[in-house]
Amino acid sequence: MAGPSTLSSWAAAVAAALRARGVDARALLLQAGLDPGLIAVPGARYPAHRMTRFWALAIEATEPALALEVPDHVQPGTMHALGSSLAASRSLAEALLRIARYSRLVSDAADVVIETEADRIGVVYRPPPRDPPLAPAAFEAFMASAVRLARQLSGTASGGLLGCEFRHAAPPDPRPYRAWFAAPVRFGAPRNRLLFDRRLAHMPLPGADEHEARHHDAVAAGYLARFDAQPVARRVREVLIRHLPSGEPTRAALAQALHLTPRTLLRRLAAEHTNWKTLLNELRCELAQSYLRQGRSAAEITYLLGFADPANFTRAFRRWTGMPPRRWISSERGSRGRAGSS
Repeated sequence: MAGPSTLSSWAAAVAAALRARGVDARALLLQAGLDPGLIAVPGARYPAHRMTRFWALAIEATEPALALEVPDHVQPGTMHALGSSLAASRSLAEALLRIARYSRLVSDAADVVIETEADRIGVVYRPPPRDPPLAPAAFEAFMASAVRLARQLSGTASGGLLGCEFRHAAPPDPRPYRAWFAAPVRFGAPRNRLLFDRRLAHMPLPGADEHEARHHDAVAAGYLARFDAQPVARRVREVLIRHLPSGEPTRAALAQALHLTPRTLLRRLAAEHTNWKTLLNELRCELAQSYLRQGRSAAEITYLLGFADPANFTRAFRRWTGMPPRRWISSERGSRGRAGSS
């Protein structure tokens, strides 16, 4: 995928907010040029410029303050591994640092920077230096979700929020924003910025788990390393995710989808120390494990991963993990149970 992109799971939260209002989110996704089938695919991404179009359509179908409803539909998995590491942070200040460090995992169309002052912490959301511009509602949703997280982690009604600043002009009715943030809200500001009470931000959090946080940090860092270092491999993964339900694509079909010749595709993947078969097997294994955790049947997973029949899927899964799918998910549930009782 060329250009900035956003996790499809983030679009899923926007779609959920639309459905809660009785709006046909699938129709708007299609109208924006986004494949609704990628909404539930772990790690799938949408082009940022199409997300901007989706936001415009969503607001047109509802109201300017729709972004404030998105945090109600944000789950830990919405932000990939970042959501879990945030929940395990030792303090709100540490969680904010994680947002800045790993925000590109959710969307690389904007940067997040932390500014520390004597009595407050600023979280600045910087727009991309190039087109396409992000929708103002995208910044509103990102920032409102950070405030919701701060309230949940701190167990306080305010979350330590001192103020909220947006670069874009005020909407026709700014009252919903003032009511939701319950703090001074400024439009037409130089930056998109949240301001938090520094003292409260450094207070220990009851849900802190350093081991869990580090584990999810490593997952997030690994994802970003692959995301940054292997642009062609990343694009191959995106094509595979889209096409697997229709069957395993050929190397020629992959190259054509990426506007490359088959030989150029092989050469560029080799430069990234991989090949399309390795990427196919890694992606299938990753998705199969995710689908099994979701409780999907072997027949459904067979279809989603492009296998000819369940027997082929079972043989491949045994090759990847050393055990058949049923035994793997039983082992996975058992290890979770032991971890939860320890």
